[in-house]
Amino acid sequence: MKKFVLDTGILLHYVRQSDLSQKIESELNLLSQNIVPVVASVSIGEIEGFVQRGQWGEKKIKRLKTLISKIVVIDITAEDEQLMKSYATLWNYSKNSLPGDKLGKSIGIGQNDVWIAALAKTANAELVTIDGDFEHLNNKWVTVHKF
Repeated sequence: MKKFVLDTGILLHYVRQSDLSQKIESELNLLSQNIVPVVASVSIGEIEGFVQRGQWGEKKIKRLKTLISKIVVIDITAEDEQLMKSYATLWNYSKNSLPGDKLGKSIGIGQNDVWIAALAKTANAELVTIDGDFEHLNNKWVTVHKF
């Protein structure tokens, strides 16, 4: 089965049932039986921030809960040594500080995005996103599908 890690923005589009989510679904079939969609627990925290700020109604919150029930949520904890090492590698690479593998410049990427990318790397999954923060990692550390 093919695995995809979904960035927070992708979750938002699926909850909103946007045209972009329909395009993504038609291209990648993220919610089909042959796919394992995965999110990092930090994405759930980010989504909760959107729920609070946007004062989402019951209908939208129900769509969110239904969506999350179809997705594997991985807790970001220090118990997974491989995930911790992936995070460290991608953070240092992004900051042009990885010994023996310099990027050439420091990239402004948030720590939550590094966790999401580290999860994709560790799970041997492809990353699905709407933002360009992951472009420097594409085809070197993870496969990135940017919409």
